[in-house]
Amino acid sequence: MNRFKIIYYFNPKKIFFGFFSLVLINFFILGCQKNPATGDSEFNLLSESEEEAIGRSEHQKIIKQFGGEYQNTKLKNYVESLGNFLVSTSELSDKQFTFTILDTPIINAFALPGGFVYLTRGLIYLCQNEAQLAGVIAHEIGHITARHSARRYTKSVGTGVLLQILNVFSQNNFVNNLLGQSAQLYLLSYSRSQEYQADQLAVRYMIRAGFDAKEMANFLRIMEEYAEVQREILKIKNNVSELLKTHPNSSKRVQEVIENYKGQTQLNPIIGREIFLKKIDGIIYGDRPEQGFFYRDSFVHKPLRFRFSFDKDFYFINNPNSLIGITKKKTKIIFDLHQDSGKNNIDYVSKWLKIDKKQILDFESRFHNNFNINIGRFEKNKKTFVFATLQESQELIYRFLLISTKEELKNYNEKFKKMVFSFSKLSEIQIKSLEPPTIKVITAPSRPELIGNVINKMNLQSMHSQKIFSNLNDSKDSKFKPNQKIKTVY
Repeated sequence: MNRFKIIYYFNPKKIFFGFFSLVLINFFILGCQKNPATGDSEFNLLSESEEEAIGRSEHQKIIKQFGGEYQNTKLKNYVESLGNFLVSTSELSDKQFTFTILDTPIINAFALPGGFVYLTRGLIYLCQNEAQLAGVIAHEIGHITARHSARRYTKSVGTGVLLQILNVFSQNNFVNNLLGQSAQLYLLSYSRSQEYQADQLAVRYMIRAGFDAKEMANFLRIMEEYAEVQREILKIKNNVSELLKTHPNSSKRVQEVIENYKGQTQLNPIIGREIFLKKIDGIIYGDRPEQGFFYRDSFVHKPLRFRFSFDKDFYFINNPNSLIGITKKKTKIIFDLHQDSGKNNIDYVSKWLKIDKKQILDFESRFHNNFNINIGRFEKNKKTFVFATLQESQELIYRFLLISTKEELKNYNEKFKKMVFSFSKLSEIQIKSLEPPTIKVITAPSRPELIGNVINKMNLQSMHSQKIFSNLNDSKDSKFKPNQKIKTVY
């Protein structure tokens, strides 16, 4: 009788749960290995060969997603040489890494497991010297040597497996809720502690390679200033650059990492400004040429063979499906194009704007620069809209829409119409002669007051050109030393 009481007292689920827990704990202990880069004992569900397989399988997807690889042999060789030099100072010195420059003005850098490191074209020309570029590359190498992707995968997948098992055997809702929250957190990007660890490794590799590690913090400061400039230009309060979203450590925290480094440092560390500027001289600035580009206060689209000019009171942003022109006030412009085989008339305008034809005021049609142009205005929701549609053939209709207020319209109405009537097709000579903006390295003028002439001649939109130039050269006051090399856009 006593024997049966004892058997009944134990819950079969608890017996299995206890047994499974012991097996699982033993499995994790046996699977733990010491990471040579971090010194941490860790368990990873992904092997190194599986990490490489993931990197290889995702490599082409990444290149396609970011618009392709930037084709510049000189710059590619430079980045690969710099990257491989830094790899040689790491704990994976014998591992083959792949370094890729993505053809986008977005400023970012990241790594895939297996040794795949990516830098954007925009990030490279924002750097001021070789040490800053080395710091970015070393940070991404640190993510790989620390196997952060494998650890993130292990935590997310491992936690998911545990959650499913414990949901079956556990009667404790508190435990279930806690594990559920953890599983969601593990699916996010690198943690702050992993970013901090990547910075520690980056400082180690930079100093071993002879670079000035302080330039890592300087570049993050430049990035923070870049984000501030973008917030001001785009009039977005909480805008953060892509790099700062994925790399949350601030320049101050990186400076702490540098100060806490306990190894030997170089007496004369490499900064490498001159050689860096030589290597980036001629790199394309801004959007890919096939997406259209800005030629001072004009927009040029060579594949579609058109251009138009705009007033310096507008600043245009090139989005995938439209151009957005913003002002320092509330007024803005939207430009896009629509494939339509119909006629460009008031019926089309009514359908496009989703308004009754009776609401359209001051409607008129003109023929200008071989385009059939309709122009007019309407009012809606206490705003005034001025529109223009242009059609050369029955394939494409180009559309401008000015959104303003009655008060501001007095200042922008004529500027809008002037822009519309500047719209023209590119000639063969123009297609061959108009080139996209590129970074050009020059010697700063000997007289400081002449720097304004340099800025005015740059191939940038007039509005904000001063801010962009200053950020590009990390110089708020635009004061330079005699014979100092600076970055311009031509």
